[in-house]
Amino acid sequence: MDLNELIGVLWRRKWTILLTTAALVLAAAGALRAVTPIYESTSTVALSPVDAEQGLIFFGISDAVVPVYADAATSGSTRDEAESRLGDLASISVQTFSGTPIIKLRARDPDPELAQRSAQAVTDVLLERAEGDIGISSLRLTQLDRPVVATEPVFPQTRLAFAVAILIGLALGIGLALLREALTTRVDTPEELGRVANAPVYGEIPTEPAIASFTAPEVLNENTLLRGVAEALRELRTNLLFSEGRLRSVVVTSPEGSHGKTTIAFGLAVTIARAGTRTVLVDGDLRRGRISELLGIERSPGLMEVLQGTALKDVIRHTTLDNLDVVTGGRRGGDPGELLTSEFPRVIKALQRTYEAVIVDATPLVPISDARIMARFAGSVIVVANAGTATRRQVRRAIERLSLISLEPTAVVLNNYKAPGGTSYYALPEEIAEIRKARRRARLVGRR
Repeated sequence: MDLNELIGVLWRRKWTILLTTAALVLAAAGALRAVTPIYESTSTVALSPVDAEQGLIFFGISDAVVPVYADAATSGSTRDEAESRLGDLASISVQTFSGTPIIKLRARDPDPELAQRSAQAVTDVLLERAEGDIGISSLRLTQLDRPVVATEPVFPQTRLAFAVAILIGLALGIGLALLREALTTRVDTPEELGRVANAPVYGEIPTEPAIASFTAPEVLNENTLLRGVAEALRELRTNLLFSEGRLRSVVVTSPEGSHGKTTIAFGLAVTIARAGTRTVLVDGDLRRGRISELLGIERSPGLMEVLQGTALKDVIRHTTLDNLDVVTGGRRGGDPGELLTSEFPRVIKALQRTYEAVIVDATPLVPISDARIMARFAGSVIVVANAGTATRRQVRRAIERLSLISLEPTAVVLNNYKAPGGTSYYALPEEIAEIRKARRRARLVGRR
């Protein structure tokens, strides 16, 4: 996985990362609320020789002398005396520094004032003992810094806790995102679809609810919300046009049902016709074809009747778009597999003599063999997969079905792709504003 693929994975799984990080931050916040804050006060004392001329000698032996006073500060007798003066005593610790005569006495307690009084009380007792039972006559112990009442706890450190929670949350979130990506069976990106199908990706059709209004050729160009879809279909047309002239006859299919192949076939036919190419759209799904329903025309007569001997010119329907004609599926009934095997080559050759581009909306590849029969006699085969619902297994099985008859898909198309970025790169600012207004209007109508 290269850097671009890694960034793509992290973007697709951003909610996993964000939710994991948020969970860790909330857990840290809860833990911080449950933990009792601890305050610290520090008193600093230092040993020094009474006779200044003995300074060099003292510093040479300070590492041996200082621990004696440090041990005395935490001894039971010192603590008992200090506690007798206060009535209660905070936790006491001592810190020394190699090569220096400095001793730091630290008192920690949930009560900042008790911590301050405890540090001072222990210091007072230690100073008194330094002049008595533990003292060395040639040395004196003096207090350099008096303890003060702390305003901020030393534990927990809120900022540090949140920073650590965020870092751990991000690390766990990224780990979970990569794990989900490795374990997922869904095809979500063009790169993944191309890798699974071992075929080039000729189109990425963006998600757009307004596609439901695509029931007439002119809608694709007139509906502002469909501009992104129209642009993606133009890219598909261009890729087909420059792929060894395979635009002559195209079979559009999918691994299984509900991948949007009919919409893609219809949109591709409209896009090609708008470019001035004489085009015919054929409903090759003789079992559940929707072209007639989509355009609001009678299903019969259609392709089934042509396979049974009806003249091709008697079933061709003209649309509201110049250069675009339609052949519907025709009457449903029986298994058309035998008819397709024997008669479809004749039909597609006749269509190619009349039209510059023939777009066939075929059945899915996996359940039945109709699409494979049609693909055998077409110039190119496009496999449409729906992002988020198509699985790797479905795509592989579809490609394997084609390979059984020594065919490979010309290309694959990812439908309903939720690409980052949203609006078309080439849209003008006023077009972007118009698209946003149209989407707001659509949302308002949906709420009503």
